[in-house]
Amino acid sequence: MLLVAMIPPVLLALARVVFLVLTLWGLHPFWLWEPVNLAEAAALRDRGEVARLLAQGENPNATYRVRRGVVRDYAVEMTPMAAATAVRRDEIVQILLDAGATPHAPEAEGTP
Repeated sequence: MLLVAMIPPVLLALARVVFLVLTLWGLHPFWLWEPVNLAEAAALRDRGEVARLLAQGENPNATYRVRRGVVRDYAVEMTPMAAATAVRRDEIVQILLDAGATPHAPEAEGTP
């Protein structure tokens, strides 16, 4: 009976050790993290990531590849301003403008 009662705590301890080892290798057991570029961060409405990438020196006027499904059903090349405009996020547009992004007509971008 004591052996049966010990099974759940032992399994829990084993799972914690596995999670710790995965964390040391840079893997998270519950979700995958993929790095995003400035245009993808703008399209995903991630103000913190946009600010971090700008602070690292990313160019707010450069063209970046945006993965399929982020803005459109296919991969596109867009500037961060075009990506933020495509998802209609004025606060991201303002962050980019404050960082020196050039306002332009977004309908000219995003073609396959």
